Amino acid sequence: MKISIKAFIGSVLLLSGIALISSCDKIEEPFTKKTGSLDTAACPVPEFPAVTAVQKRVLLEDYTGHTCVNCPKAAKLAHDLKEVHGDKLVLLAVHAGYFANPTPGGDFTYDFRTEAGTAWDVFFGVGMVGNPNGMVNRRGHPNNHIITPTAWGANVTDALSTQPLLDLQMINDYDAAERKLCTHIKTRFITTLDRNLRLVVVLAENGIVKPQKNNDPGSGDTPVIEEYVHNHVLRSAITSTWGSSIAVAGTPNPESLVKSFKYILKEEYVPENCSVIAFVYDDDTKEVLQAIEVDVI
Repeated sequence: MKISIKAFIGSVLLLSGIALISSCDKIEEPFTKKTGSLDTAACPVPEFPAVTAVQKRVLLEDYTGHTCVNCPKAAKLAHDLKEVHGDKLVLLAVHAGYFANPTPGGDFTYDFRTEAGTAWDVFFGVGMVGNPNGMVNRRGHPNNHIITPTAWGANVTDALSTQPLLDLQMINDYDAAERKLCTHIKTRFITTLDRNLRLVVVLAENGIVKPQKNNDPGSGDTPVIEEYVHNHVLRSAITSTWGSSIAVAGTPNPESLVKSFKYILKEEYVPENCSVIAFVYDDDTKEVLQAIEVDVI
């Protein structure tokens, strides 16, 4: 049987394309700028340990800014809640809105704003209400989702009292030489969910020392805490702002699925102080169903 050169080359290219697609189906954007392409060999998917008990975890988003004089007191309140609930509570400080804007000259030229944080702030309207405010699992959207700090505790307790519908596991692998992070998130469906679900993965950092305006003597110097320690700071979205689809309404859920992401840490980030936060939310109600946080190192 004779095969033309063109047909042979076409077959090879087709098979190569199929192989490439099938070998890279677990690596999600953003891809490394160094390679500019998918590279599963650089982020091999690990074996996840068996889970014996599923823990419900709640996401508390603290919308804040460095010129917000009431925000240090709110951050302290969030810290106290973390002391009580431990790993069951995931904190994320989102610097967005008016009070997060850099001020030319002086102490407040630094910028903790992010594309994702700004988009969330605009969509949920937190900045329009003012800081400090936050959301607990983004529950109550679109009318009752913005919560004042004094109500965070009760809302966290209430959210933790609900049964988990799915489980999240995370394994991080960090290459210090390349500053390359491979993060792997496994979602396991505990019950059948006929919903549109999305997975968001972000990078957060603790221990960033920068000035912060303050009017609460119990939180530090007034009117400015010159060496304020910013914790749980949203640094960047590793997925897109609104995440990656993991379930579609009307389609059967898999028992579990793993998504892997590759990310290069900026030089200004301290890997030892960074963590990866992942959460799954209902794309129609915006409610977060499960969250998890694991240190980069």
